[in-house]
Amino acid sequence: MGSRKAKIPAWAAALVCLAAAAGAADLKTLTRDLFAIPSTTGNEEILAARIRASLPKTLAVEADALGTIAVRFGEAPRTTLLLAGLDGVGHMVSGIRPDGYLTLDRPVPAPHARFDAYLLGQPVIISTAQGPVQGVVAQPSLHLLTQERRIALLEGFSLEEALVDVGARSEKEARAKGIEILDPVTYPAALTELAGEQWAGPGLGAKAAAAALVCAAEAATGRAAAGGSIIAWAAQTKLPARGRGARPAVGAVRAKETWRPVRTVVVDVIAAGKGDGFPFPGGGPVLVRSGSGPSALAGAVETAALAAAAPLQFVTRPVSSLERPFADPPAEVVTLALPVRFLHTPSEIVALGDLRSLRDILIRFLETGDGR
Repeated sequence: MGSRKAKIPAWAAALVCLAAAAGAADLKTLTRDLFAIPSTTGNEEILAARIRASLPKTLAVEADALGTIAVRFGEAPRTTLLLAGLDGVGHMVSGIRPDGYLTLDRPVPAPHARFDAYLLGQPVIISTAQGPVQGVVAQPSLHLLTQERRIALLEGFSLEEALVDVGARSEKEARAKGIEILDPVTYPAALTELAGEQWAGPGLGAKAAAAALVCAAEAATGRAAAGGSIIAWAAQTKLPARGRGARPAVGAVRAKETWRPVRTVVVDVIAAGKGDGFPFPGGGPVLVRSGSGPSALAGAVETAALAAAAPLQFVTRPVSSLERPFADPPAEVVTLALPVRFLHTPSEIVALGDLRSLRDILIRFLETGDGR
């Protein structure tokens, strides 16, 4: 799925320039900045531009037609790739009704069965070429509905029943606001600061992981140990490639074809909880292993965590769609993930201590020559 916009809208370009004017930002500031930028699959260009503006000016930024951006640190016969995603799961305008209501669809599969149900009665932002337009997903007054209809709405909500009200009384009025078919629809970027240095917000985890990788790239600039490493922020990581069975992410497939790494560290997010085998917030980043036996790359990440005095949690699970293109021997791949409570909900929670540890491990991994 390619981006439907040929270039960044003028209003978005101005925001990127203003945000980057002060130079390199600290991790918290950068996370706030990235969090505020809508970035659904196929519409990653504004976030990519903000990351590009945050990188040291001495770094040459590579880009491809898909929307992925990357920086390279020297040349070496063995390439190590650090890869994070640019895109998050969201919705898009699928139609504009004669009465001015908008209908919705998703550009990629939902991460879980109840994902769309969170929309009911919530405010949303439609990102148009003219600027953001505010709307709300209509919710009937439940006390006016029959019990059967109430249960059906709350327990069986689907996108077929979702209508977005932007205050327009006709299709003409809606289009006059700049709204077009395929415009991205996301939740407002409302960041909530909780006790214990925790932040919450829709899609926060992936933006925070991307920010940690920006800080690692800044720290690695000019250091010889990072030679042979590529740091990339990939577009369309939520879009599965065509085929049968377990399908890899399109953005990961493109990254594999472009750089042919022998070692890949996927920087991602993972569901966290209070027990039942889940990683827990505040316990440090999570090293995800596929259970295929000892891995020198996993050992290098553990060594980096020890050198950074950063806690590390461990999980074994099957190879993910982001890892799959890089998993063919003799190449190695592991995932270093940020634990996120309430993952893929409007209330994702990230512990800032885990985010700082993720940044520090990535920096030390690059400083030590990734364990080679």
